[in-house]
Amino acid sequence: RILLLLAALVLACLAVGSANQIQGKQQPENGCPKVSKATFQRLNQSSADPPHRPSVGLGEICKKYGTTDGLCIGNPGLASLKCRLCCACSGGAEITYFDTTAPDGFPCKRKGNDQCNAQGKCEAKLLQKPREVA
Repeated sequence: RILLLLAALVLACLAVGSANQIQGKQQPENGCPKVSKATFQRLNQSSADPPHRPSVGLGEICKKYGTTDGLCIGNPGLASLKCRLCCACSGGAEITYFDTTAPDGFPCKRKGNDQCNAQGKCEAKLLQKPREVA
């Protein structure tokens, strides 16, 4: 009985941990910055057409990986070093945080002018040869 109880407790903890990972956390982790409610209020007041800011564009990437219907903003701070995109989303009174892999081709700095690959690793940017004009 004790083993069954312990097994049930472990499964419950795993389920809660998985749900928190998908839904986000109340505090930023992994070096991601905290975002104020005022930031989201300013973005929500800017009419139906959101402002053209990098954080809003990156927020659209965050929205694909989050489980929110609200507004998301992305911070590329960690992406330039670790190919991680910091996300903050708000659908009301609460702000939830999570981080996700930066998009394939996102610029990063490992040895200069590099980019993130689909696996979230910073690698040398492949240079394309210029097209020859006939």
